[in-house]
Amino acid sequence: MKIILSVAKKDDSIWKIYYFEHDPNENGMVFKSKSINRLLVPFYNMIKFHRNKVYCTECDARFTFFNRWFSGKPKCPDCD
Repeated sequence: MKIILSVAKKDDSIWKIYYFEHDPNENGMVFKSKSINRLLVPFYNMIKFHRNKVYCTECDARFTFFNRWFSGKPKCPDCD
């Protein structure tokens, strides 16, 4: 699964996406980039995730939450 963080244009009109991808060999997430066609830019902007740092008032923990627009309230991984 790709968690797209950013869509950016380089100097030579080259569009790139920056994303995290699950890597089973390293048991975690790996940061990657990929060149894309300029016609795909609106599509990737629509599905990109936003990285938010959230503070839980119940257990006083901070965690990073990846969400899309209007995806709801995050749940604390420590309280569950």
